[in-house]
Amino acid sequence: MAFTLKTQSSIAKEWQNFINDANHYFKEIEKIASKEYVSKKDKLRVKMMLEVLMDEYRTLKPSLLLPENIKKEAREKYLKAKKLYEKLFK
Repeated sequence: MAFTLKTQSSIAKEWQNFINDANHYFKEIEKIASKEYVSKKDKLRVKMMLEVLMDEYRTLKPSLLLPENIKKEAREKYLKAKKLYEKLFK
């Protein structure tokens, strides 16, 4: 029982860390997008941040015990990153 609780806590923490990372990266992307001129270096940074988010989401471990609101929020962040990536870099 204690092992299951510890494992589920660890999984929940990974999902929450993904959400926190996504919030941070989207703030950084907004700062870059609000500049008058977006350099090639900034475009590369945006691309890398979006790729990290998409990869990080794909590696999250599923859990039936995870609250639905965390799963939903993480999926929304992933879809936002994916849509932005496809719009800018495909």
